[in-house]
Amino acid sequence: MKELAVLATVAALLSLFVSCGGGGSKSSSGAAVTRDPNVKVDIFDKSLPKMKVRVSTLTGYTIPDSRTEKWLEERYNIDIELVPLPGASEAPAKTSLLMADDKERPDVVWWSGMEADFAKWKDAGLLVDLTDYMNKYTVMRDYYDGQDPRIMFYASSAGGRIYRIPGDVAEPGCETLWIRKDWLDKLGLPIPKTMKEYNEALYAFANKDPDGNGRKDTYGLAGQGNDLRSFWPWQQGAGTGRGNVYFQFVKMPDGSYEFSGATEDTRKWLGQVAQLMKDGVINPNVVVPTTSRGEEMARGGFGSMHAWVAWNNPNTTFDSFYATNPGAEWVPLRMPVGDTPGNDGYGVENAGYLSAWCFFGITKSASDPERLYAIWDDMGAPEPYVIKRWGLEGQEYVTNPDGSHTLLIRPGSNEALEKQIGIDLFHDLFARKDEYNFSNTPETVQLFADRTRDSRAAYDIGIEKKDPNMYAAWNEYGAELLDIRNAYIYNVIGGTESINDWDAYIARLKANGLDEVLAELNELYPKQQEEERAYLSSRGF
Repeated sequence: MKELAVLATVAALLSLFVSCGGGGSKSSSGAAVTRDPNVKVDIFDKSLPKMKVRVSTLTGYTIPDSRTEKWLEERYNIDIELVPLPGASEAPAKTSLLMADDKERPDVVWWSGMEADFAKWKDAGLLVDLTDYMNKYTVMRDYYDGQDPRIMFYASSAGGRIYRIPGDVAEPGCETLWIRKDWLDKLGLPIPKTMKEYNEALYAFANKDPDGNGRKDTYGLAGQGNDLRSFWPWQQGAGTGRGNVYFQFVKMPDGSYEFSGATEDTRKWLGQVAQLMKDGVINPNVVVPTTSRGEEMARGGFGSMHAWVAWNNPNTTFDSFYATNPGAEWVPLRMPVGDTPGNDGYGVENAGYLSAWCFFGITKSASDPERLYAIWDDMGAPEPYVIKRWGLEGQEYVTNPDGSHTLLIRPGSNEALEKQIGIDLFHDLFARKDEYNFSNTPETVQLFADRTRDSRAAYDIGIEKKDPNMYAAWNEYGAELLDIRNAYIYNVIGGTESINDWDAYIARLKANGLDEVLAELNELYPKQQEEERAYLSSRGF
């Protein structure tokens, strides 16, 4: 057929981009294959036996016998079997069952969370050590190193060995402050550069009828329900910036570590936000757990929100808002500076974690793990990645003169499903966030880079644990400490508790294990930092 002929031609062309070594043993019996460590597998060698590849992935990315799946099978001489996982909340249970069953275990397994399970799988020999393969086939490794070499440190095990590959790592700075510029213009207000100016703008949005309907029905700020990132401007603007409750712990000026919910900066910003809520500046939906940023944006009626950089792209959350609010103009706002200037006189943006939110690995069920890894690594190279993720140029997307891309058929759309195109197959089993993420315009790519730059100061004083299983005290007391923190913060914001009750709140934290948790952290985290330095040094960073 015409589509398959096109794909075959593309496959032939793309194979020219890949440098292949020769050699490698063959197996037609399905038994594990041992190869010369100095010779790369020729993944395009059609004399190799067709290899069965069972892959677990979330149901939304499983379209059996799609055009993309057939192209991958032809390109690599493999037979793909998709093993659907249910929704994200149910996937861990299904994955545990699959990994425990020698007959049902996939060759490539995807998971999210499941740190304790991962440790058990690794110790039981169910996951293949990929370290040598990663040094031999380097597309995925080089990509992550280019983003930040610490990404692979957080994926590594003892001695720097790799048993899991990051599936998706959020951009280091993926959030930004948004503000209604049309409201600023109407009220004669400047683009805020300080927290004082920002607060003044929020009060004006709430009190000076910026929508011109003659009613007092607008707010300065809205946000995600029960998501403390909604209040990031005040967290970063209070004192030293150590009110950052997105990271559970922060590094103090004396080098010690503190629970971020118990710092003086948190007491300060919490009082500021409570006053804004009391004065009617913040939409009270922020204390309603079911409220989402997208829903609030679609409803409108407010002038600022801390939300995703990706909203800067077309065909996103803003579209539904603009459809009913012609003339409105949302613009990204560089974080206003608070008490401590930074970032060339601007504030500090929120920082994302460097560890992946999901992983995948090759299991002992794979008949030829090196060949399988080499294939997956090639799938991550720009040319095949684009076909797998976005489809064919001229059919599923076009490249514009400015270098941006227009998607003619979006992954997950009804048209993509009906035509069984299969784009976005294995979406979270290695997701690029660079120029090959065609959903981003050039302006959005730059915005991500800007917010990443502005977020490093926040990351540098935040604590990211590499192996949560090591922290026994936190695992015992952490859930209760977070419950106490969240209840107090939202009660103060909602007006049912007072900031004057701070000392009693700290006493509750201490009565529920805070001192034990901090003692453990101050003992273990410096060892992690030593391990990180050794890992980076061993890899030449």
